[in-house]
Amino acid sequence: MDISIGSVILDDIILPDGQAHMARLGGGAVHAVMGMRVWSQTVGLLTPVGPDCPASVLQALGACFDLGGLIVREHIKTPRAWQLFETDGTRNEVFRTDFQELVDTFPRVDEIPAGWPPLRSVHLHCPPHQVPVWAAALRQRGSGLILWEPYDGFCTAENLGRFGEYARLVDVVSPNLNEGRALTGETQPERVLAALLAAGARTAALRMGALGSLVGSAESSPLPVPVAPAARVVDVTGAGNAYCGGFIVGLAETGSLQQAGGYGAVAASFALEQFGALYDTQNLRARAEERLARLRWE
Repeated sequence: MDISIGSVILDDIILPDGQAHMARLGGGAVHAVMGMRVWSQTVGLLTPVGPDCPASVLQALGACFDLGGLIVREHIKTPRAWQLFETDGTRNEVFRTDFQELVDTFPRVDEIPAGWPPLRSVHLHCPPHQVPVWAAALRQRGSGLILWEPYDGFCTAENLGRFGEYARLVDVVSPNLNEGRALTGETQPERVLAALLAAGARTAALRMGALGSLVGSAESSPLPVPVAPAARVVDVTGAGNAYCGGFIVGLAETGSLQQAGGYGAVAASFALEQFGALYDTQNLRARAEERLARLRWE
């Protein structure tokens, strides 16, 4: 089983021309587990929601994922955020609910469903200080590969030491390029990747948006991963999360960094094609394989 541990967020998307797309299902964990679903039939989501979470959202989630890990916290509101886009594509996320409440009510390690089968891969999108607790609990449970996607606000030069400490506890870490630059003080992607590995990451997947990604480990040279063309680009929200989900499933399935990067790129391409995290899963693996075969490697 492949799972994501994180948050559901209802996104209110405002485009540069003023178009609004309200209450779209999002959140890093949802986008990531949908990226896993591209490649895996057995996926689960461990996440809290409030009693105000619309029934239509729960129904849509249940159609795609195992919801044994859905936790209803009676005292919270389901997280909600503005996603405000500039004309240059810049996205500004502004929470409409209390972000600290999201942190304080994050799933606990004892809330992993006892009935879930062994975990082949895990996407972990948790408050940074919880990485050691989660990594230890998942290892004790016999879980497979763990990818940690750090929060944007954690990625500062002052936190590089803590980043390295936490990165050593997981198998893969995947910041985006801006986050990697903020952590390391480097600007060139190759130097950012090298600095992440030097800080302690076993394997790093540096996500670079339209430039693709750069992956590597202490034992391998940097590998550029191309973008997988989408049928159309509608909304970039969540594409990076979807990449993370696809990447860790690919690494667990094939053991190859190149294949993992390809799985991530293809997962991201599906995330670009609509507003919200979910889309049609009919023949999804076959469609993904077609896109993977068309990737143009350097």
